[in-house]
Amino acid sequence: MSQTFDALKEKLKNADLGQAKEVMEQAKQAHADGKIDENEKKELFETAKSVIGDKGLGGIF
Repeated sequence: MSQTFDALKEKLKNADLGQAKEVMEQAKQAHADGKIDENEKKELFETAKSVIGDKGLGGIF
């Protein structure tokens, strides 16, 4: 695993909704730049979607 992947994954640990969306954008760019591979990008997206789902729905109720 790359340092970029590790850094983005760490950001998601305590991310709020906005930060999770930002990490998704950063993951797209890192993949485009060749800093992370497709599997790392998918893992970051899944984790970010989980954070968004948890935080996004939590605010509704």
